[in-house]
Amino acid sequence: MPSAMPKADEVRAMYQKWCAAKKPPIESFARNIGEPASTVRRWINQYVVRLEVAEAPEFEIAEIPDALLPVEDLVERRKRQFAQKKKHEEARKLIPIKIKKTGAIGILHYGDPHVDDDGTDLSLLEHHMHLTNTVEGLYGANIGDTTNNWVGRLARLYAAQSTSAAESWQLAEWFIRGTNWMYMIGGNHDAWSGDGDPIRWIAGEINATYQDSEARLQLNFPNGKHVRINARHDFTGHSMYNPVHGATKALHFGIRDHVAVCGHKHVSGYGVLKDPDSGITMHALQIASYKVYDRYAREKGFRDQALSPCAVTVINPDLDPQSPDLIKVFWDADEGANYLKFLRRKK
Repeated sequence: MPSAMPKADEVRAMYQKWCAAKKPPIESFARNIGEPASTVRRWINQYVVRLEVAEAPEFEIAEIPDALLPVEDLVERRKRQFAQKKKHEEARKLIPIKIKKTGAIGILHYGDPHVDDDGTDLSLLEHHMHLTNTVEGLYGANIGDTTNNWVGRLARLYAAQSTSAAESWQLAEWFIRGTNWMYMIGGNHDAWSGDGDPIRWIAGEINATYQDSEARLQLNFPNGKHVRINARHDFTGHSMYNPVHGATKALHFGIRDHVAVCGHKHVSGYGVLKDPDSGITMHALQIASYKVYDRYAREKGFRDQALSPCAVTVINPDLDPQSPDLIKVFWDADEGANYLKFLRRKK
């Protein structure tokens, strides 16, 4: 019968004796310690060799750090990211804009610029940019689609226009730097750039307010009056009978703002409503595009429903908040600028 299973320290002591004896043959070593040779051999093979390897490895592998953060650090990072996200989302629900000028101001809402398209009236766009820089109190607002920004399978369309992708961004920067801005939002074409939207970076360099696809603003005038603008690249909803259906629906069933303005569809539309609760007059605006000639529209047989590529809203904060003339809408930018000049001369 084999001897009882020894404890680990007994095996280690026996192994050390064997090593001290300069590792003689198992048979002679077993006779010297009074144990059967088969038992000693089994101990050494099954246990002693493992102890030797564990205590004196033949090589040592350097520790490789884990590529992932420890979960505790990951949890803390996620908490900080949510806190930052919450601050951002809460702040953009209604963005306050402090108007420092007394008297009337105007906002020239650019329809989809598409500055790099061959069918875009760049001369008219340039003239309107000039108005925002030369008419006191007139500011620009962009409702999206600054460039065609063809990506993916649509990138093939660069072959059908004379402006290259690199030149498109040159024109976009020229447009953004050349306007006196109130606000900017992105469109679906701008969104195709993903999180690395170059327009965001260009706008940031000149401290222009830029939001992805929508912005709700409250203009705070020196006399304490307030005007709210809800600008989106597009409002949900479509009607074959009413081109401004989406913006009108937003005022009817959404937040009752003074102006709801959008673009995207390259058509014009205008609706006026009264909020029965506050008594304010609400203006729904669908603005067309500076892209006057559009092959896609021609192929689909879309009718020309563009009054103008822009709209100018002139706000007179000296009027009663419930006055239906608090905001005037002009489809001709020069007429709107002239009316703004007239009101400011009266101050």
